[in-house]
Amino acid sequence: MSDSRAYPRREFFAAGAAAALLAAAPAMAKPASNERDATRKFFPDGRVHPFAGNTIICHLDQQGPRSSPFDTMLDIYRELPGRNYARKLALLPPSSYHMTLFGGATDANRAPGQWPRDVPADASIAECNRIVGERLRTGPVASPAEIRMKVDTSDSGYDGNTLRIPLAPRDAAEAETLSALRDSWSDVVGVRSPRHDEYQFHITIGYLIRPLSPRETRDALADMASWKARMTSRSPIIEFGRPEYCTFDDMFAFKRQFFL
Repeated sequence: MSDSRAYPRREFFAAGAAAALLAAAPAMAKPASNERDATRKFFPDGRVHPFAGNTIICHLDQQGPRSSPFDTMLDIYRELPGRNYARKLALLPPSSYHMTLFGGATDANRAPGQWPRDVPADASIAECNRIVGERLRTGPVASPAEIRMKVDTSDSGYDGNTLRIPLAPRDAAEAETLSALRDSWSDVVGVRSPRHDEYQFHITIGYLIRPLSPRETRDALADMASWKARMTSRSPIIEFGRPEYCTFDDMFAFKRQFFL
């Protein structure tokens, strides 16, 4: 099979149009939000590193009417190991595919603002998870039954730290809803990231465990342009279900405690 992957006709041309933007892609790639993420979350050989905490996310549906985005992510997962830069990437397992809505707290970062308000700094992460969960269960938090997003075409999907499908709210009303939700969760949980108002929604594909060469960077950007176009063609609107409060021991599994 040729590298055109035998897309449906309109999907093929969408990918071609996105690839035409590649010359501008290096300028579109946003700086890494946290270049230490890969080293905190993965060992240098790609094995997953302990990185415990809590979060509010939406998993991608694996079955049913909202499963098309998950199927596209599976295509990427199948194709990526054959790429020349794959050995430098720690891929996330498909079972973990999700969009983070609110970052919560992690055992690795107990700085003021990053650790929940009024939780002792020396508390175990298990105790922190319990307290955050109780605050979300009892606090004045309302959550929608469905969240609608779209691929953010202004972001290349590569930031020197991760490869990811960048997302944006489908319209201004959805953006306002998500902003209000994130503010309310921040107030209830007692955590506010320095980048709270600049957060880029996304679905992570994998983390870079070693820097890419210039050629590998060009190839990764070309792939991301193609994969974003494919996602856009198949799923112009990406639908998620009700937000979930999850805890995790590492980046390979996000365990739902309850729906919000």
